[in-house]
Amino acid sequence: MQNSIKNNLQQLMEKDMDRRDFLVHLGIGFASILGISAVLKTLSHLGSPSKSSTSYGYGSSAYGGRSSSFRN
Repeated sequence: MQNSIKNNLQQLMEKDMDRRDFLVHLGIGFASILGISAVLKTLSHLGSPSKSSTSYGYGSSAYGGRSSSFRN
């Protein structure tokens, strides 16, 4: 696998390309890295319990006795 990566990188470095082709390759690589990191982040949160803030009782909602800055 390591040889395969080195060969692919060498082929890419030897390829003649203009600025547009370079930017296309750069954009695809950047999008791939962001996509992979987002997938890994999502997968790492799948096993953990969710942190939903559902509390019940007095003070848990806007009508639960919270004071506001508006006074009559």
